[in-house]
Amino acid sequence: MRLKKSSPEIADLFIMKYFSFEDGEKIKLFDEIAHHFYDSNFGQMSKADIELMMFHFYIEKMVMDFKDENGVLDYQKCSDYKISKDLGITQQRVRNLKVRNQLVYPIKYDWKAALSQLIKNARYDKDTKKITLNIPDPNLYLEIQNFIEENGAYVEKQLNSKILQLRAEYFIELVLLLEDNESRAKIVKKLRKIFREAGKEDSAFEDSQIGKSLLKAALDITTIAANLSSLISPSNQIGTALLSLLTKNA
Repeated sequence: MRLKKSSPEIADLFIMKYFSFEDGEKIKLFDEIAHHFYDSNFGQMSKADIELMMFHFYIEKMVMDFKDENGVLDYQKCSDYKISKDLGITQQRVRNLKVRNQLVYPIKYDWKAALSQLIKNARYDKDTKKITLNIPDPNLYLEIQNFIEENGAYVEKQLNSKILQLRAEYFIELVLLLEDNESRAKIVKKLRKIFREAGKEDSAFEDSQIGKSLLKAALDITTIAANLSSLISPSNQIGTALLSLLTKNA
């Protein structure tokens, strides 16, 4: 079954508070819905699956409309709060649906570019040596957490599930992992020099555990950031944003 053109019966479908679907998009979405009901499978789709599919239509359109020229989503325009008000459900349910949607209907995005934008609003605490930033999207949070944990560091759990907190030393190690081998070798060489100039033994620095080495050495992390800023590749958006944050606090 295929809807050939827009009609009065569907003219008011898919009209949201913050955006609306074009007629061509409505036809495409109706075709997808019809596929799940009019192919000898009427009633086989569960209520939860129907709701997820409708949420998928909604969030995919929102992502398309509210991303910038670099493909980074404007999280303020599609916050959990705005979606919950639009759909009449709780913010927690919005976040649960976002996670389920990414598992069933994955939307491709550059989490590194998104994180580099969010770091600009992060905070560095000189006393605790920790970087704290707000991660408004649960899927972005999971991507970042997975990258951190896969590389031997860990995220400190917070009561607010949107807050990500990490020691600056481990963040620098993660930045280095985003560099190519040649660039990373130059940065490691620079770090070894910094250690020697600070009177540290060569054994105090371990290539495989840079974050831990920086932590044990108790060196001023903002000074280290200033020394490394010229060595970070321009393409390393997270590294550029992070070192800029730290050097501002030097």
